Amino acid sequence: MKTCGTFSVVFLFFAIACPLTCFGQDGSSWVRVERSSNGYVLLRDGKQFLIKGAGGAREHMETVVAAGGNSIREWSPDKSALETARQLGLTVLVGLPLTAVRHGFDYNNPEQVRKQLENVLATVRDLKNNPAVLMWALGNELELNVPKEQRIAAWQAVEQAARAVKLEDPNHPVIAVLAGPGRDKLVELDRYCPSLDAVGINTYGGIIKLPELIQEQGFKRPYLVTEFGPRGHWEVQKTAWGMPIEDTSTEKADLILKGYEHAIATQPQCLGSYVFLWGQKQEKTHTWYGLFLPDGTRLGGVDAMTYLWTGKWPEHRCPIIQGTIVVKPGQGTDQNAPDVFRAGSQIHCSVVASESDGGQLTVKWDIRRDVANNPSSGGDREPPAPPIADAVIRESDQTAIIRVPSTPGDYRIFVYVYNVHGGAATANLPIEAK
Repeated sequence: MKTCGTFSVVFLFFAIACPLTCFGQDGSSWVRVERSSNGYVLLRDGKQFLIKGAGGAREHMETVVAAGGNSIREWSPDKSALETARQLGLTVLVGLPLTAVRHGFDYNNPEQVRKQLENVLATVRDLKNNPAVLMWALGNELELNVPKEQRIAAWQAVEQAARAVKLEDPNHPVIAVLAGPGRDKLVELDRYCPSLDAVGINTYGGIIKLPELIQEQGFKRPYLVTEFGPRGHWEVQKTAWGMPIEDTSTEKADLILKGYEHAIATQPQCLGSYVFLWGQKQEKTHTWYGLFLPDGTRLGGVDAMTYLWTGKWPEHRCPIIQGTIVVKPGQGTDQNAPDVFRAGSQIHCSVVASESDGGQLTVKWDIRRDVANNPSSGGDREPPAPPIADAVIRESDQTAIIRVPSTPGDYRIFVYVYNVHGGAATANLPIEAK
């Protein structure tokens, strides 16, 4: 294969000029991708390294280590995060920011491309000797919602950057990150970006079919799954009024298990993965993609990754939610349609949750304005939707009485189930007030 062969020649030159014992004299690591008997492996300082990674773990690095992980993904370079990772024995997939077309960048503008590349190389020079560096990732989902002509211009800039980064730092592989494999994106990458050492693929519900989609495109090069987790908001069913219906944290953990075992653990082309998001963020809701609640409580996805990384479940697992939230109109109030209620009325909410060791559970509820139909894409920043004050009239065991806001519109009811071991489960339900 062209890329692997080119890399082997480059490595052979450096190996002759400088034997393995002289690599890392400045404390830096030495990483490369190598063919195996039936696929590829990643070598770090001469030892096989399977990436057991988490994305967005800047505030939870210790829990990555405790769960058996060995790497984190940073979308933009941060010396402080690199140093913390190094101290904890974690490696870092370092993002080299390339601006997306959807954010106004013109990859047909040579001057814009040149200035961006200068910034990329300055970052590489500044960070390349940090022993926590594992790989460089050029951009993130540059091709998302981009016409083919502009997409190809972006790939050409990626190839230019990959060559330049590898000249600046021959000791760490360079990848680009795609928003899913698409139907022909891997073919395009093969054609326009031969200097990449591997490709990163972000995938959510599609992880169940990822190996098959890669095979359909005839892609033979190595890959890593740079984001995976729950079904995305574009992949789920919607309400009659157009709001996406989020899976429970229990359902999300189940998908993480199935996806990892199918597309990562058993695939010889795969170098490892980064689960998303080892933290919390507002994206459609404040619970959709995070494996932690805003207060830092872990959800079932953390337990799933602990099992996948270590082969053992945590001693005390997170609670489990069966089904989802059930909402009924209160006595003397009316319901216009399923999950559509009269503004200002009272509704009765319930959930069925359990604890694996039979311990005590605490259940909390809130209702918020539903902003999940906002037009943002690609993980772009979204403003949070805070809970509506004084809307929860009564909470009792696994039930609650909630007052529907008096202003008609879209709302979402959330439930949070906590155990005494620092674990939680969560679910939510979109409703409409009329």
